[in-house]
Amino acid sequence: MVSQFFKLLLIFILFAVSSNNAQNNSQVQIPLKGTGVEDFLIKNPKFDGDGTIIIVIDTGIDIGIDGLTKTPDGKNKVIDVQDFTLQGDIPFYEAEIDDEDGIEFFINEDNNFKVNGAGNLALKAADDKYFIGNFSEKLLMNSNSVVSDINNNGKDDDNFYFVTFNVIENQNSYWVLYIDRNADGNLSDEKPLRNYKENFDSFSIPNGIDLPDLTIAVNIFPNDKKVNFFFDDGGHGTHCAGIATGFNIGENNINGVAPGAKLIGLKIGHNSLGSGTVNGSMKNAFLYADKISKERNEPCIINLSYGIGSELEGLSEMEKFLENLILENPYLYIAKSNGNDGPGISTAGLPCNLNSVLSVGAVLTKEVGNNFYGTTLNRDIILHFSSRGAEYTKPDITAPGACVSTVPNYDNNDISWGTSMSSPYAAGVMSLLLSAAQKEFPDVKIKSHFLYKVIRESAVKWEKYSHVDEGAGYINVVNAYELLKKYIKNGELNNYETYSISSFAPHMPNNKAPNLYIRNGNYLNGNEKFKFTVKRDNFIKKDKFYRLFNIKSDSDWLNPSQSKSHIRNDQQLTIDVMLDKTKMKNPGLYNGMIYGTRDDKTNTPEFEMMATVVIPYEFNSTNNFMLKWENEKLEPGMHKRYFLNVPAGTSNLRIKITSGINKFTNVRYYLHDQVGRQKSFGLCNISYSDEYYEKHIYPIEPGVYELVVLANYNSGDTSEFDLMVDFDAINKVGSNLVSLGNNSLSVINLFNEVKSYSLKCDILGYQKDYDIQINKVRSYDMPFSLKKGEYLKKFTVTMLKEDFNKITDFSLLIFDENGKKEEIVSFSYFETEISITNSSLNEEKKYLLKIVPGFTNENEAISLKIREETFVEKPQSIKIVPASLSFYPTMETHLNLNIEKPVFEKPGDSKYFGKIDFKSKTGTEYEMPLLINNGEAK
Repeated sequence: MVSQFFKLLLIFILFAVSSNNAQNNSQVQIPLKGTGVEDFLIKNPKFDGDGTIIIVIDTGIDIGIDGLTKTPDGKNKVIDVQDFTLQGDIPFYEAEIDDEDGIEFFINEDNNFKVNGAGNLALKAADDKYFIGNFSEKLLMNSNSVVSDINNNGKDDDNFYFVTFNVIENQNSYWVLYIDRNADGNLSDEKPLRNYKENFDSFSIPNGIDLPDLTIAVNIFPNDKKVNFFFDDGGHGTHCAGIATGFNIGENNINGVAPGAKLIGLKIGHNSLGSGTVNGSMKNAFLYADKISKERNEPCIINLSYGIGSELEGLSEMEKFLENLILENPYLYIAKSNGNDGPGISTAGLPCNLNSVLSVGAVLTKEVGNNFYGTTLNRDIILHFSSRGAEYTKPDITAPGACVSTVPNYDNNDISWGTSMSSPYAAGVMSLLLSAAQKEFPDVKIKSHFLYKVIRESAVKWEKYSHVDEGAGYINVVNAYELLKKYIKNGELNNYETYSISSFAPHMPNNKAPNLYIRNGNYLNGNEKFKFTVKRDNFIKKDKFYRLFNIKSDSDWLNPSQSKSHIRNDQQLTIDVMLDKTKMKNPGLYNGMIYGTRDDKTNTPEFEMMATVVIPYEFNSTNNFMLKWENEKLEPGMHKRYFLNVPAGTSNLRIKITSGINKFTNVRYYLHDQVGRQKSFGLCNISYSDEYYEKHIYPIEPGVYELVVLANYNSGDTSEFDLMVDFDAINKVGSNLVSLGNNSLSVINLFNEVKSYSLKCDILGYQKDYDIQINKVRSYDMPFSLKKGEYLKKFTVTMLKEDFNKITDFSLLIFDENGKKEEIVSFSYFETEISITNSSLNEEKKYLLKIVPGFTNENEAISLKIREETFVEKPQSIKIVPASLSFYPTMETHLNLNIEKPVFEKPGDSKYFGKIDFKSKTGTEYEMPLLINNGEAK
């Protein structure tokens, strides 16, 4: 008996050691253990993505990087590449052959092109027609790769001439291209290149080392008289590709999620214009992917780690297009990054808010955090920036969003994080599931909506996160495949239906969204009745339909009136909901789900209805427009939300975070405005001291703001802090005008605390407003200059939210007079700004503002409002009397300003602008803008 006990003990110890070693031997660069991928592939090595294609729609992919060259069975991994940005488009021209002293050259005199080798090429033109072009280093001058000298010879103006022509060989007609890779003026030592997908040809420019900066493929378009050179000079797409399907990355047995999958790269980001999408590029890439999906037998999984913020969720042109695309081709699978605008709610990006894509939030796994980001995490966490849902139930799921992966050789950083990384992870999981299904169930075709359902229902829910944070939970391929097999065997593929759901969302057009979303629930009295309407989409193409449902809520404050219901044929189901205010007494986020499950022995999930109600903190005279929270505690990577109902008349908001002698405090805060856009951000590391962090934020508009305090993921210990938020209300009265000379400006303190300030007034420069129309163009140019004594120029560009829904990206760039890119920003929402400082205040500098809209549809038009502000080197001070005073509640105070004509000149159609600083002992608490119009200020 004792002997048997020790045998069992030894077996247990050996098993524990073995399990620990297995855990230690798991790769950490692209973590595969926690999602079940590692165990799935150990058990099912043939289900590694083989038989599927992952299509990465991004900045391109570098087809020569270890990890992206071969599949496990030795075949070419990348089978097609296409560029929809025109970045790599180079025209070609008819070439003549000129004999000079017995040496034959291809020449085009009009463009001064000339290259040797006309008599020495292995292949000849079938019709004796040759064409010549020039791949110039100038093409890369503004590249995000910072590779302007691609051959590393100390110059950035080299020319790499190429010749292209049609060949007929064994009755096969095709085009080839010879390029002078070493720029020696001779093609004789070069090899012919065909369109990439025809022969998997590629090349690189020698740079004196064994690591060329870029691997380049070509696509020849004879009818358009151009060659497209495909390369990834952004790096983003290459990184995503490695996560999804890398094999033997770095020749160190590091793999992506689905190493057996084939790969297609579709370029939609113009990397010389900041990597943003350009006119029609995203839509055209999807149309090409749709074409490939229909032409080939393999399942095609798209990864789209691109997007912008949402203004009117679910109503963008791209989201409408994708809904229709998947309706017509339900066997196209799309993984989409949910956005990096978190941690505030209602931040899921465009185009995420639709049912036809699987939107993915980002997780920092403890192994990646602890090995690469300096953390000491004991669990996985949702990353702070991962966008959250509200109007839509997005993200659908979460996945690892921080990984080491493949990058081009010019990139010195192979680790990145973002929902851009979690999306290809999910694409890889879909590849595994489809790879397995087609081998075990070869006669079964799985529609994308059904696959998303399986992934959501099998995901693992985490404590301490809400539905808006994590969606259905953390992706798990083992769970997903077990559920998929169960559904296939039970015939659920023939029973599965999808539903369109609508509820009350007062900030949305027509007050409707798929979810119930009330950002300010303080008006509720508990007697209100809200509705969810549920309509089947007839996804299964059956007119006759009768299905019974059980209706159940996961939250005690969210109470559906029905516990059972049904849908017959095309009738609409209405579910009434009451909110129990007795369970919503404390301010905060109330986020619940109502589940509709099939009323039979299977209890199969049918639909979900999410409700989000915010009960904000109120600020009024009873609390002196100030609230405090003491002894708050947060574990590393965790967050707490404070919803603040900003009163009308507020001029500025103050956030104050305090530590203490015995407290560890390492936190950050994010302030999101009344519609979810991030307004302010700050870092606060003030441990074990009486110090504090304080920030005044202005201007502030009324509405419910969300303040999120988050303990830094690498803080290593629980953070403790005190938080204080208060508001001021210093406002101009009426539209008092101030002209040159002595004039009065009236100011009132609308709140109930006496505020004492010293005042400082300056004229900062001049401004001008423009209204422009952009119609069907790829870009719009605005020349401008910074004159002597002008140190900064700022452009603020605004569009209507309805126009914002027409774009997939929007970039602003500033170039110097030599065409070199100086500054770039991209729109996340309907307004953004770009600025540039004058590098030489003693002379005039000329620049160009380039506006690059990425329309969904190429024939779109939008209107823009542009404010151009010019700041002078030496602001002109304005004498203000009194220069310091106390503002008493609700009492008008008159300020006298002595405005003299500025010493600097302005254009006649512009206006002077300035500000009045309201300074306390701790610094500037508020800036009141001042605009002087033709000698008058308002």
